[in-house]
Amino acid sequence: MRKSSVAVLLLSILFCFFLSGCAGLFKNERMEQEVEQLIDALNEDDADQIFLSMYPGVITREEFDKSYEAIRLLWNKSDEHTIRLNSINTQKSLGNSLICQVRYYVYTRDNAYTITLTHLSDNNGDGIYRFNLTAGAEPVLISGGFKTAMANSVLQWGVLFLCVLSYLFIIFTAVDILRKRPRLFGLWLAAALTFFSFQMQITPSNFHANVGINWFVMSAFKIYTNDIRHFVFALPMGSILYWCFRRKLLTPKSGTP
Repeated sequence: MRKSSVAVLLLSILFCFFLSGCAGLFKNERMEQEVEQLIDALNEDDADQIFLSMYPGVITREEFDKSYEAIRLLWNKSDEHTIRLNSINTQKSLGNSLICQVRYYVYTRDNAYTITLTHLSDNNGDGIYRFNLTAGAEPVLISGGFKTAMANSVLQWGVLFLCVLSYLFIIFTAVDILRKRPRLFGLWLAAALTFFSFQMQITPSNFHANVGINWFVMSAFKIYTNDIRHFVFALPMGSILYWCFRRKLLTPKSGTP
């Protein structure tokens, strides 16, 4: 394989790993609006509105009232809330049937919930086919990532900028290794992709910290719901060491023609 091809392949792999930390979920405005309407109805304790939004004939009013009683006891009214999309799955059949299932985390001032909602649209009607409400939700990123740009602080952007510089430095180092072919260049290429990392996670109930040697780590200072903070400082130590020994590695051994 030519050197240029190896370099392109390596850059592509690094780029994919980098983008994996930036990827977000595709949004569905219609489903988001439906969840918001459902939350409004729960806050108003408006069972009629929820029942009318159900898919025609999927459930009787008696069955709905029985299941809704458990939901209304679980839900606590709140004037403020935040929703975060966790998953979305859409299926379309040849019979003009469209099924969309979403899972949202809902955060109010004092509680967290998970809403799973399935919407069915076909020739017979359109509406909520099934929905489920449970207490609790997984922590969701509030700030500190590339997809939370508007909420990031100056410190968080500084750490992300360090992350970008680290990966650019690794790519530059890897290309130099492939071009110059120093002694043991294969081992140095693997070393160039290696980070020394320090990680610290703080939660309301405990504190955890560790150090390690890893590949494809991203420096970040992320803040999640439930007052969870996660800090990662990743230094491209392998690439730094390569440039420290580069001159010696490229110097021919004595007696070598």
